[in-house]
Amino acid sequence: MKKLLSLWVLAIGLCLGISSVDAATGVPAERFDFGKEPMRYLENSRLRLGVDLSLGGAVTLLEDKKNGNVNMINSHDWGRQIQLSYYSGPVPYIGPKGEEPHKAWAQLGWNPIQAGSVGRIKSRTLSFEKPDAKTIRVRCVPMQWPHINVEGDCIFETIYTLVSENTVQMKARLINQRTDKTQYAGRHQEMPALYTNGPWYKLVTYTGNAPFTDAPTTNIVDKADGKGWPWSYFEATEQWSALVNESNTGVGLYQSEVIPVTGGFAGGDEKKGVGGCKDGQTGYIAPIGTVILDYNIDWTYQTYLIVGSVQEIRRTACKLHGPPSAPSWRFENDRKGFTYRGSANDSGWPIKDTLQITYREEARGVVVSPITCWESATVPILELDAAFSVNSTNADSKVIVQVVPFSGEQISYPLTVQPDGTRKNYEIRLASKPEYKGAMKQILILLPKAEGSVRLYEIKGVLAF
Repeated sequence: MKKLLSLWVLAIGLCLGISSVDAATGVPAERFDFGKEPMRYLENSRLRLGVDLSLGGAVTLLEDKKNGNVNMINSHDWGRQIQLSYYSGPVPYIGPKGEEPHKAWAQLGWNPIQAGSVGRIKSRTLSFEKPDAKTIRVRCVPMQWPHINVEGDCIFETIYTLVSENTVQMKARLINQRTDKTQYAGRHQEMPALYTNGPWYKLVTYTGNAPFTDAPTTNIVDKADGKGWPWSYFEATEQWSALVNESNTGVGLYQSEVIPVTGGFAGGDEKKGVGGCKDGQTGYIAPIGTVILDYNIDWTYQTYLIVGSVQEIRRTACKLHGPPSAPSWRFENDRKGFTYRGSANDSGWPIKDTLQITYREEARGVVVSPITCWESATVPILELDAAFSVNSTNADSKVIVQVVPFSGEQISYPLTVQPDGTRKNYEIRLASKPEYKGAMKQILILLPKAEGSVRLYEIKGVLAF
């Protein structure tokens, strides 16, 4: 097995054009030579984006030529910028040579980030490509943020692509190469983290239960409201959030996979509206998906960076989102943001056509969907494609499917399943419950109070005609 792992790591190195890997961490051992100037740029008539190859390809410059042509991105330390940041166990994380984390950050656990560490040690860029005028591709070995000088046992790949006048697609890839094979619980992942300078302090989004109807937006942080720090947690039901200035122009993120967002402004009311790239005050937003990061996971997500007015950012995000749809998850090659509670766990990465979940009697297992948003009137039925195996003939093989509304109590649907491992399509008539009204956001599957397993192939809502 170790030989196969070594060959796999070598193959990664060859793909990167790198001749050797570090035997202890399994990551490439060399560095891309970017010359005296580390900055590389994408530009069109509207925006200019700059990535710093000395910081793993993190975005350190973003300008909107229509609205001031000034850099909006903060680089007070290497934890700012627009960059990739991931979280997993253990907490605290001890480095491969026994390195202890900085006490102020030990609670973060395993936390590789794109730019560098709390000790201002920069990440190591492995490769850079600009295949055309609209695309930049960077790979790096990140640094563990909570440590002074510990590299991440993984590789980051980021592809930036100009997709319209005011929009950049950011495709982020994590390739884990951890020697610790523990399957830690899912953690919030910043998808990505975005930090702005002081003038872009106002945090705007839509948090209502009627997304894509042009309902009024919400100011999470505003001028002289005493808000900003600690960071706020909110559900951006149109899946965009923006940091804007007093003229209501700035930068937004649209994340198609997740609704929860954390963000705010650090520095106090007196610093809202002032400051530059190296100043401490900063605006912050990060869409947060709860994701299990296996020791060998190869996981990709994409987010869009949008510049302009609040109206432009919202209009662009809604166009990217498309028409409203039913909740639908098919587990062909990843977990689709699903996590577990209680005794439930799965077989690990890679995912192939199904989630193979086990559970025990002493702690009821729960399968948890990501937070999403759908209107109950449009989705009267939920279908569950699964194969349940219950090991005890005397066990309770009942499953409970719960639907969570944005307001109100969870709605429970008891489901009698075939416990012999036969694959079957189960139909849950959501509309049969009178309390199933309004906007819904999540699905929970409470597994049998027994020892057993389930192969979960697909969960999908059926649209009303």
